[in-house]
Amino acid sequence: MQIVRFAHKDRVIYGALQSDMVRPLRSDPFADNTEPGQETIPLKAVKLLAPVLPSKVICVGLNYKDHARELGMPIPREPIIFLKPPTAVIGPDDHIIYPQQVTRLDYEAELAVVIRKKAKDISA
Repeated sequence: MQIVRFAHKDRVIYGALQSDMVRPLRSDPFADNTEPGQETIPLKAVKLLAPVLPSKVICVGLNYKDHARELGMPIPREPIIFLKPPTAVIGPDDHIIYPQQVTRLDYEAELAVVIRKKAKDISA
């Protein structure tokens, strides 16, 4: 089942994407038994949104050798961690905002990991 987050009329909800239709979920998509309801909404009638609303976005810079080399930077001995604001997460048809003061804007494919439960001091 492919889960999407979408806006329809006055609500923002999760649903199951099925071909050209969306079926709103009966419960939280992170619950154990998530099932779509009976209602169907045409995909063209909804606005697809970013899949999640993160409280924070933690990034790892120069995380592969070729990227460090293409930037002419040494390969770091330890991960370079930096933060992005949650507003940096956008939906599939949203525009990337290019502020006037920006002199260089790089594009990259990104991989996001959504961690379901709180975690701390987890062994490798």
